[in-house]
Amino acid sequence: MKKALAFGRMFIVSPSRAAEACSEHGALRDALVVYGLTLLGAAVFQYWKPFDFPDANAAVPLGTQDFLFWLKVMLWQPLLMAFLIGFTGALLHWMKDGWLPLKLFTSFFWSVIPWIFIVLYLPREHAPSIINGFQFRVLFTLWILPTIYAMKRVPSDWWRPLAAFLLVMNVIQLLTYVPEAVVTMLRWETGYKAVVGGAGLWMLFAGAFGLKKLPPGRPLPRALLPLLFALLLQIVVVIAAFMLGWLPKETLKALLYG
Repeated sequence: MKKALAFGRMFIVSPSRAAEACSEHGALRDALVVYGLTLLGAAVFQYWKPFDFPDANAAVPLGTQDFLFWLKVMLWQPLLMAFLIGFTGALLHWMKDGWLPLKLFTSFFWSVIPWIFIVLYLPREHAPSIINGFQFRVLFTLWILPTIYAMKRVPSDWWRPLAAFLLVMNVIQLLTYVPEAVVTMLRWETGYKAVVGGAGLWMLFAGAFGLKKLPPGRPLPRALLPLLFALLLQIVVVIAAFMLGWLPKETLKALLYG
């Protein structure tokens, strides 16, 4: 535990040093401990936080959101983290060389495609959705298969340090539970949104600076952009799982807004 917490502290102080340490023996294990503590902290915090904060007009939850409910929500997080690692690895590999504007455009296009499918499947006010459920499944499958192929092309020695780095990156979320709890007790909506937004930006840029140093190394734009697109695609997985009927509505809301 002490070694895992020291690893997390290293990330806070210097993401670049943490990235270099991700290739060491035991780094993945320590990162998993940090990630587990983050999930446990999230379950405790969300159970404690009032459902109508920061949104005072939030609808009353349909079911009981006890501690067990939040533990069940957290069970989805490892799957989402696996997708984040996979998306990041594929995008880092794709953007590692070549003309950056072209790689940026193709990565953006690839990341936008599933969002287009989601919009087409959304019900319209006075008309059915443009595509039906079967068509949505087919289109999403046609997108995910090449995505999996892109993941398989990533060198095998990339995955372990990349997974360790993205897992330990969650120490930022673990650290922000304290200020989030303070602004929640004060019912300070602006402060809460500032803490959450600041933590998100911190995670993005600290992650980019760390990925820059992660072997085999890359310029900062080729580290920042893949992480940004991968985070957006992680949200796609959540929404698609709901639209496919795999994810209950209350769990969707908890994952997106909790």
